[in-house]
Amino acid sequence: MRCPVPITAVLACVLLAGGSASACSCGWDGPFLQVARGSLLVVRGTVIRHHTEDAPCMDFLVTEVLQGGLLDSGMRIGMGDGMLCRPPLDAFPVGSEWVLALDGPGSKPGNGHALSHCGEYWLRVADGKVSGSIDGGQEDRQEMTWTAFLNRFKYPVFKESFQGKARRGIEYRRPFGGRFALVLSPMDKGWTITVQEVGREENLARLTPPLHFVPNPREIEGWQFLDDPSSCPDRPYQAEIGPRDPREFIFSPEVGKSIQGPDSHTSPTTEEIATVRSFGRGRLSVVKHTLSESADGCPALEEITFKVDLEGGCGK
Repeated sequence: MRCPVPITAVLACVLLAGGSASACSCGWDGPFLQVARGSLLVVRGTVIRHHTEDAPCMDFLVTEVLQGGLLDSGMRIGMGDGMLCRPPLDAFPVGSEWVLALDGPGSKPGNGHALSHCGEYWLRVADGKVSGSIDGGQEDRQEMTWTAFLNRFKYPVFKESFQGKARRGIEYRRPFGGRFALVLSPMDKGWTITVQEVGREENLARLTPPLHFVPNPREIEGWQFLDDPSSCPDRPYQAEIGPRDPREFIFSPEVGKSIQGPDSHTSPTTEEIATVRSFGRGRLSVVKHTLSESADGCPALEEITFKVDLEGGCGK
């Protein structure tokens, strides 16, 4: 069953022309993965109808929203008529499937959505593969599986560094990489390093080794900063020393999904740990710390100043 095109989308195509009849002159802004990041709406879907009266446009049935928000699955998209910066309608046959980055520079969307040709704002989808200039030159025609493309689109390569300060009992949170956040989650006497993805509560860094028998580098506690850690009888594993500085951790959006998902009943494999590490890596260095007074020899961290380096993403 096909969803109907909404009433707002069946207005005359002339409304999409934007009221301008000037000829287009624009350069090529880049491949899809470059230009799509500046588009407010990126969708996957199928061309269901052409219209050539007044100004060319097409009805498009959206099956997936990759970026932005949409209230209905049907939309009308303004196309080229020789006077606007849009590709020709006949390049998008009825029944063909595409990924479109809409309303890019030069498209003059006017009263509706439009497709710009001032860059690679569209990619063809067929047989589970995406083709076009994905991240190459203007004349390149690359091909990639849908899964690989989606990962590249959602998780671009990132490399970030920043400094922060955390105070006892208060969560510290800092966005990074477009879809992630570094979180220092309060513990009784310190914090736990956590990485989260937008819309999920899963700790994507929870498979940071070592997982057993020694303190994990994600745990930042007061006893680790004592001259003699053995003076704290409650330290985990009766460790003689805390995690080394900087604290290195790994993370991946596949944690809690394809890796150690809800149906998993076994420990992660060496290969799975390697897969997590290949996606994301972090280093946290404690630059300055303040310990509380303690009667039991196990002080809490009142405050820490730290530096973080993060890198990862789905590259070539």
